[in-house]
Amino acid sequence: MQAFCARRAGHPARRWPFAVVVLLLAAHAANLLAAPGDLDSGGFNAANPIISDRGKALAKPGRSSAAPDNARGVAVQADGKVLVAGSCSGLSTSKLCVVRYHPNGTPDLTFNPNATQGGLQPDLQAGELIIEETPGQSLFGMVAVQPDQKIIVAGTCSNLTSGYYDFCVVRLLPDASLDTSFNAGGTTPGVATVAPGPFYNVASGLMLQADGKIVIVGSCGASLVANAMCLSRHNSDGTLDNSFNAGGTLPGTRIEVIGNSNSSYAMAAAQQSDGKLVVAGSCLNNANTEFCLLRLTTAGALDSAFGSGGKVITPISTDEDAAKAVTIQQDGKIVLAGACSTGGAFSTGAITRYCLARYNSNGTLDTTGFHATAPVLADRGKLLFAFDSDFDGAYAVFAQPDGKLLLGGRCRAGSVAGTGVFCSARLLSDGSLDSTWGSGGKAIQPTIANERDLIYAAALQTNGYLLLAGNCYRGSPDAFCVARFEGGPYTPPACTLNIDGNMAVDAATDGLLIVRYLLGLRGAALASSAVGSNPARNTTQIEAYLAGLLLAGTLDADNDGQMLATTDGLLILRALLGLSDTALTAGAANSAHPNARNAQQILAWIAATHGAACLP
Repeated sequence: MQAFCARRAGHPARRWPFAVVVLLLAAHAANLLAAPGDLDSGGFNAANPIISDRGKALAKPGRSSAAPDNARGVAVQADGKVLVAGSCSGLSTSKLCVVRYHPNGTPDLTFNPNATQGGLQPDLQAGELIIEETPGQSLFGMVAVQPDQKIIVAGTCSNLTSGYYDFCVVRLLPDASLDTSFNAGGTTPGVATVAPGPFYNVASGLMLQADGKIVIVGSCGASLVANAMCLSRHNSDGTLDNSFNAGGTLPGTRIEVIGNSNSSYAMAAAQQSDGKLVVAGSCLNNANTEFCLLRLTTAGALDSAFGSGGKVITPISTDEDAAKAVTIQQDGKIVLAGACSTGGAFSTGAITRYCLARYNSNGTLDTTGFHATAPVLADRGKLLFAFDSDFDGAYAVFAQPDGKLLLGGRCRAGSVAGTGVFCSARLLSDGSLDSTWGSGGKAIQPTIANERDLIYAAALQTNGYLLLAGNCYRGSPDAFCVARFEGGPYTPPACTLNIDGNMAVDAATDGLLIVRYLLGLRGAALASSAVGSNPARNTTQIEAYLAGLLLAGTLDADNDGQMLATTDGLLILRALLGLSDTALTAGAANSAHPNARNAQQILAWIAATHGAACLP
């Protein structure tokens, strides 16, 4: 009680009302006792005077009092600020839109600070942006953040000429103004559009490659009655990357039908450490919808070393299997997650559950490592599980550095149709539920708004917090909503070569940063497209950190008394890739020096000097 009743010199002790003391103590105790999977009510929007709104935030950027706003994306900046993107309804049209929050969950008024009452968007506030520059109707906004903190927003925009829909992508400066250097030669600088297919092109997934290129995936109309998986890849300046599928009808894009029907949908993509792209979704095959994925080479061709001609089809349940998300583990295994149904996804008596499948790097199911003890052999390598309802589904999956798999998605609130709540789960590396998350591995947030809450996007923060975002209903049309949940516990790998300080040591980021620094690059030239997701250090801090390693002499991998990009930098990068023997040292080590280390000694030196966690 001392904290509540301390007195200042010359002043009597202040007597707090007993009810206030009880509330403060309860809030403090709840924060102390918060466990992985719990709503972060003590850290995110914790000062909200409405106690039930702590741990979450809602926004309604759209000016329509009747039509909903639909959130489809969430991302975290390097400074911890949170972006939620989607489409917002106006009086007559829908546009891509974004809101930004401070790390503590309060609106960031430095984002679009000049938003004014009146004009095109009379209800718009600072901290909210409606992107008026996109053509026609604009839907399903997703968001990602570049290493230079510019913001990429992608979605689906109507084509006023063809009457169909195109992929569209926008780049914003950190203050929310349109970056006109993006697709500068286009009709509207700052905005790029592309139609991979001749008819309806609907974007569902957005990702940034390690080299800064932008990948959009979705479904495209190969005809008026046939849908195919499709994607486009853009250079960092917004133009189509014509080196991708260069021999195709429209270089920079690709369309693929999977299954024995003209009904394939791509929902998400991920990039392997070797640069290959894995695209995941669902397809109609033998009258059932099943998990489908394809892998493309860096040039955009189907990878013949993966599955059957670059494609994989996996039945999970007995009816509707819809993959919504994909992640790649540090060991290269591929995990798909989604919603799988028996009895028809929307039929009376149907049961829809969380579902996953894990694949080896060649596209075969991981039957010996994931759900390997399933009594039915056909169930090994994949998993279904339910919460307390009959309409559950995962929309996001993350591979934690400790090998656990974290999922976010929806659950129905009881058995009432049209209701929903935010749900999450965590699995151990073998596919069993992690008892340290929520209750027995599963966590249900009873209500974000009014038990009509649907998650569509998620982000995993560096400190392990899980952000879930989507649509919530509270006595008015649906609004954006985002909630943060306690995460961890896990820490970054114990490796001093983890230059960007995130949760993974990666040759494509940390190794590249070392090489660039030893080449003398600084500022944007050092960090551009070389910083991993959720970095703990910004560009200035990365420079200072590398300067410390250089000053300490801990980048001299070959032990010749020099620290050079073409020898030491290359050796470290190769070691982070997992190379050994002559593949590690050929053309890189100064073997003529009397104190030169051989390959085995270099790896031992890295483990001893920088930590064993540096090496794959």
